[in-house]
Amino acid sequence: MKTRSISLAPELDRFVDQEVHEGGYNNVSAYFADLVRQRRQRQIEADLAFLERKMANAPGGPEPEAAIVSAVKDVRRKMKREHWAA
Repeated sequence: MKTRSISLAPELDRFVDQEVHEGGYNNVSAYFADLVRQRRQRQIEADLAFLERKMANAPGGPEPEAAIVSAVKDVRRKMKREHWAA
């Protein structure tokens, strides 16, 4: 496990404490880990939807290499904008 330290404004700190208590989390770390997992899942779902849209419009048979390279570059640019590790 890796430990991280964050700073929160007082109103956000109170909100987190309330979420931990009402959400049945054991502690603040469990709450934040759950938030990160949810965010990661949304990212995965968005990427899958993107790929499904691209595949729906794809011609049959093998795609030209240039189109594949272009799609990979688009995904990498998106990941970089969203601060994903490539």
